[in-house]
Amino acid sequence: MAGFIQALRNARKKTKDKTDYSARGKEIVAILKKYDYSDGLTPKMTVDILQDLGPTFVKLGQIASTHTDMLPQEYCDALASLRSSVAPMDAETVHSQIEKYLGRPTDDIFSSFDDEPLGAASIGQVHKAVLEDGSVVAVKVRRPGVVDTVAQDFALIEKVLETADRFHGNKEDGIDLMTMVKELEETSKIELDFTNEERNLVRFYKNNEERENVTSPKCYEDYTNEAILTEDFVSGPEVGDADYVESLPDDERDRLGNLLADNYVEQILVDGFYHADPHAGNVLLVDDGIEWIDFGMMGYVSSKQRQILLDLVTALVKRDNYGLKRCVLQIAHPRGPIDHGALLDMCEQMTSQFADSDLESFDTGDLLSTLQSNLEDEGYDIDPFLTNLARGLLTIEGTVKALSPRVNIMDCMTRHIDLGFDPEDIEHMVQAFVMKGAQGVDDLAGLPTKAVETLDMFQKSQLKLGGDFGVDPKTSRMVTFLVRSAIMAVLATALFLGACMLCSAGATSGMLALRNAGYFFGVLGFGLIIYVFMTVRKD
Repeated sequence: MAGFIQALRNARKKTKDKTDYSARGKEIVAILKKYDYSDGLTPKMTVDILQDLGPTFVKLGQIASTHTDMLPQEYCDALASLRSSVAPMDAETVHSQIEKYLGRPTDDIFSSFDDEPLGAASIGQVHKAVLEDGSVVAVKVRRPGVVDTVAQDFALIEKVLETADRFHGNKEDGIDLMTMVKELEETSKIELDFTNEERNLVRFYKNNEERENVTSPKCYEDYTNEAILTEDFVSGPEVGDADYVESLPDDERDRLGNLLADNYVEQILVDGFYHADPHAGNVLLVDDGIEWIDFGMMGYVSSKQRQILLDLVTALVKRDNYGLKRCVLQIAHPRGPIDHGALLDMCEQMTSQFADSDLESFDTGDLLSTLQSNLEDEGYDIDPFLTNLARGLLTIEGTVKALSPRVNIMDCMTRHIDLGFDPEDIEHMVQAFVMKGAQGVDDLAGLPTKAVETLDMFQKSQLKLGGDFGVDPKTSRMVTFLVRSAIMAVLATALFLGACMLCSAGATSGMLALRNAGYFFGVLGFGLIIYVFMTVRKD
């Protein structure tokens, strides 16, 4: 890994020299001169040019293929072929790369090696082989010189954009191309180093090893490094194989759809490590289950972010506008003063949208994308994890629908939220109850919570009130007494409920004192509620 990073830095440093700029620039010009544009640029010609220009431009073409809002459909369809129709390396080059990075000739490592590639991409290509122990594997080999070429290409692109900014520096009127290019450059660095995919393979395999009917290729780490990746050879129809999928009975399609959706939700909510490119070509149908492939792009969700996501979905299901607003403020950062009233209105619109949709047709990815778009329009910066998650959910929903139009991600999420109340997890619920305090009794005290939210808006000048609020001293003392008593009663009730949870979980002897204290203060709390009620009636 360290050697790869140093090589990339050296390549990046070389591009600062004008000679290197000139050499790569002349190469690009020579490629462009090969084509005749007199009759216009056709979709096929565009694909051919990008292939000749090399991996960086192929990657740009692949991204452009998904933007039907910017390009005609026929160009998007043609550019989509760049994902699988890249010209392959010759066998001699492949064997040379294997010997260079694994330290031995191909014949010394593999008992057999198929020179015909299974597939070729802009960065490398995959070959089927058999190890000496009989394991059938897929060997991914990186193209020689691709690191230097990609570094030079990005340096040239950035140089062109910097020059363009001198003449038109206003980025507020359109897309910030420089930011997009830098993000693509970082993504390419990850894809160029196969040890990143190695770590992803190992972690994903371990996460799903015990899950029934869900699997992924095992990585052979002794035959893997920055330029060579060796993993289990897998085969089977893709979810994107419409003819095969449509030949399956509806109940089997539903089963597989639910299996895929449930597993993806588990990746997000349980593992915090999910496949970030779950299109239909990256899921195979094998042995009554599914097999995931291609782990170049993965997403991460921290435990805190998972809880926010759970709270967000719960707020939508319960149509809790204030709860949704609290979640939003944890994932969005305002660029200026918060307009709490406008934010609450937006949350009400979203809960209404959810209320008007049934779970079978609700689009989770679209929900997060809409949330992101609305917040950006309101002047908020969004936590990157939400952007990446929304992209993954939008993709997986299309993949699940390809299996069964009757299966929905949101339905799976709500089922997993229900599983969160399993008796085995009761201890974690108690801990959350104690740590989060008043939020734990949200369902019992919805009105006070909303009152707090309203007071918060008032404090920040989002609400303006007018009127005469003259109060006599006796009433003021009574209100103070009632408020204090109500707070104590709510806290005592929380302790009582926590004690009940500990009891139902079968608490150990070390927890008996805490449980008994909870019961004691809970009884006091109920007595206090009765006392407050009698006092109010008396006065």
